[in-house]
Amino acid sequence: MARKSKYVSVLNETDESAAVYRCGIYCRLSDEDGDNTEYNSIGNQEKIAMHFLKAHPDIEAVDIYSDNGFTGMNFSRPGFRRMLSDIRDGVINCVIVKDISRLGRHFVLTSELAEKILPEMNVRLISINDGYDSIKKDADLSSLTLPLKMVMNDYYVKDISKKIKASIGTKMKNGDFLPASGSIPYGYLRNSEKNTFDIDTETAPTVKRIFEMRAAGISINAICKELNKDGVFSPGKLRYERKMTDNPKFANALWSRKTVRKILSDPVYLGNRIHGKIGRERVGLDKSSRPDSEWITVKNAHPAIISNELFEKVRNMISEEKESRNMHDAATEIGWDSRDIFRNKIFCADCGSVMSGMKGCARKGGKAKSWIYYDCNSYRESQRVLCSCHYINQNTVMSVLKNALDKQLQIAVNAERLISDITAHRITLPFYTDAEKRQKELAAQRKNLELKTEQLLLDLTDGLIDREEYMLMKKRYSNIRAELSTEEKNAVEKIKEFKSSVEKAESRLKALRNYNGLSELDRETVDLLVNKIYVSGDGNIKIVLNFEDPCRQLKKYIEKAG
Repeated sequence: MARKSKYVSVLNETDESAAVYRCGIYCRLSDEDGDNTEYNSIGNQEKIAMHFLKAHPDIEAVDIYSDNGFTGMNFSRPGFRRMLSDIRDGVINCVIVKDISRLGRHFVLTSELAEKILPEMNVRLISINDGYDSIKKDADLSSLTLPLKMVMNDYYVKDISKKIKASIGTKMKNGDFLPASGSIPYGYLRNSEKNTFDIDTETAPTVKRIFEMRAAGISINAICKELNKDGVFSPGKLRYERKMTDNPKFANALWSRKTVRKILSDPVYLGNRIHGKIGRERVGLDKSSRPDSEWITVKNAHPAIISNELFEKVRNMISEEKESRNMHDAATEIGWDSRDIFRNKIFCADCGSVMSGMKGCARKGGKAKSWIYYDCNSYRESQRVLCSCHYINQNTVMSVLKNALDKQLQIAVNAERLISDITAHRITLPFYTDAEKRQKELAAQRKNLELKTEQLLLDLTDGLIDREEYMLMKKRYSNIRAELSTEEKNAVEKIKEFKSSVEKAESRLKALRNYNGLSELDRETVDLLVNKIYVSGDGNIKIVLNFEDPCRQLKKYIEKAG
């Protein structure tokens, strides 16, 4: 009989509920399930799991995580990621799936999850149809079949993918409408019976009008302005009015240059269908744009709205104008790259829209140089309907910014001295030394508890304590160790924050020194120093720097220490 405890005098009653596993039921369904979609449906997976739980009172269902329409080859699924998050937070410590293929069909990743990641996180894994339960004594023997099943799942999904890809390819070549290929082009309606497009008598005349105006030499800006003036619904506005979307941003959507350009360059209006603009290289990878050579073009797949002659005339006009513009740009003294110095840095102070850089080109043969200017995107894209221009020359912005940075250089003189003193005599700061001392003390205490825990196991082996007392004291030591670890972590974080403040201050001072040595500002320096630049309608410019005082945070630490 074990000797009376030398650690505690009173033992708490064992809580039977502590043995209950908190499980999450994971369900997944995708196109790769083929003809078994009904059997593998989310609802059926839930029923199988709940039926299993009725016979296992030691497992309590906490939540159901599901992913509908997600391939098992990709593990970036919202339901799956939420389940992992709950595992990390201790919400669940058990995962139940109908079969291992629900967890994933990628052999390597699924094996890693089932045989390494979940066990290391002390998570019980149950695959009902596979007869696998990670806590069973024969779990190791059962798991021998899992890799083989995972390989078969991997092969299965790739085989299904090939068949689906082949089927889609056939439909593409036939000119059939494919939902995944994008929305219905403006000017057309979907013909569900024939899987193609029919001409939309309401909007097709607008498409023809746009092409005819452009062929007549009318600019894209002028086309947008005229359409908006006449109250013609833009594609976004039309979709909203026809209840095809409830996104409020389309309620008052206007014609923009981007929309008109897209229509003018789309061969769909010749009656051609184009497929395969985007796709994935293999199963599990994200989709990406494909080169023109890989596109599938099906001619006469649906009625044309414009003639080949009109389309070619517009295309040739656009090509000639682009070539002429490029030749002129090459001859001017400032290039488009000069816009990048303030890209996504300048904003409209009134509507909050980004102000994009534009190039003002000098006249051919003129003495004036080209220049860069910025105006409100909302104003420009709405064809002068929303907000106002907020025109500002890049040179003006540059001048105001340099004045602001010159003031910072004056502050930097004192900041340099402060940084030097801190880095040379950091040990004299009570804040830093106290945090460092406490960290060492806590590390020593934590190490001592680890030794006590080891001794506790030896006492159990020697019969000095019984198992109940061992478990109680182990839990107590574990709780104390967790508290010490938390406090130690906080001490480490304080030290890191201090060091980070010094490093940030040094980095900002370096950026200011670099600026002081520059004849002209570059993009890298702007990124380091500038947060945002706001331009109001009256031309007032507000500069928001990444810092007003490089050593502001350090001064707070010094105040605490003092």
